[in-house]
Amino acid sequence: MRKEWYVLQVYSGMENKVKETLEERIKNLGYEKYFGKIIIPEVDELNYSNKRVQKIYIEKEAQIFVKKGNDVKKGDILAREPEIFAKTAGKIVDIKNFRKILVETEGKKYSKTFLIPESAGLLAGLKAGKKVRADTPFSKNLEYKSDVDGEIVSVEKVKRVVIENESKEKDIYLLPRETFIHERFKVGSNVRIGDKLCEPKEYKAKFSGRIDIRETPFHKEIKIIKTKKKNLFPGYVFVEMMYTKETEELVSNLPYVSTILNIGGKPVKLNKNEIRVVLRLMGEEAYQKRQVKEIRTDFELGEHVKIINGPFEYFTGKIKDYDLEKQEVQVVVTMFGRETTVTLSLGEIEKIID
Repeated sequence: MRKEWYVLQVYSGMENKVKETLEERIKNLGYEKYFGKIIIPEVDELNYSNKRVQKIYIEKEAQIFVKKGNDVKKGDILAREPEIFAKTAGKIVDIKNFRKILVETEGKKYSKTFLIPESAGLLAGLKAGKKVRADTPFSKNLEYKSDVDGEIVSVEKVKRVVIENESKEKDIYLLPRETFIHERFKVGSNVRIGDKLCEPKEYKAKFSGRIDIRETPFHKEIKIIKTKKKNLFPGYVFVEMMYTKETEELVSNLPYVSTILNIGGKPVKLNKNEIRVVLRLMGEEAYQKRQVKEIRTDFELGEHVKIINGPFEYFTGKIKDYDLEKQEVQVVVTMFGRETTVTLSLGEIEKIID
């Protein structure tokens, strides 16, 4: 007897509890050979209601390791700014700590950088996301202020290093404080052309989420939008198992389980296409996206069509509604013995030719 896929109907909101209890009882009874995967189909959904958004602003020449639309996990490397080398030879005549505050103006038309000496005393509460107005003070002595309306997008600790050459000309470098090679360079140190002043600076994800990337004339912005899990089929737990009297009793008697999905008292065994849809929607099984050569717009409400692309490929269904402007169509398909409405693009369906 081989394992097949079945669906447990459970109390909504108790799906994870049912899965945990089932896995525990399988282990305690030694029934591992009778069961395979137990899944609760979920997808990551952008959580715009969550105010927790990570933004980093990097130079145009920085190396980026992520792409727009990608999902990242906490600790993943997002970007790396290159090391900085001395452009001319000379002597270091000054090293001081500064805060570099980047303010993006309203409407995101341009950004402006403000340098505040640590000795001036930075005001508390100046952090990314804070709105500022012209004349908003940055320092406790009120000497340093914003002269634009906008939003602070980054506050960075930097070393301001001044190198003076033989002609008394000065080059000024703003170097990330955490990557500045302070053990080698001090006031009075001689610097040669090409000496490395700081190591590369890496930016990592502070939490899991989805990447958005925006370019401006001066820098690149990488933003992580936090995601949340969305249950694709609330009230359902999918179980791969051998259907025997013992396994039936085990799953039927679990707390919070209403029944095994059935038709006329006969348990519904999922076919290959149905479980393939579930696995594809979860991202556990890849599928080939076909190139659409032509999109038909002569579909009618109530018409039966064939799905030719996407996770629901090989299914047929009836058109419930369509939106030509969005090039989308709602199709009613039969899954797990019940009707389910799915939204597809017009390029994912075709007419059924008798």
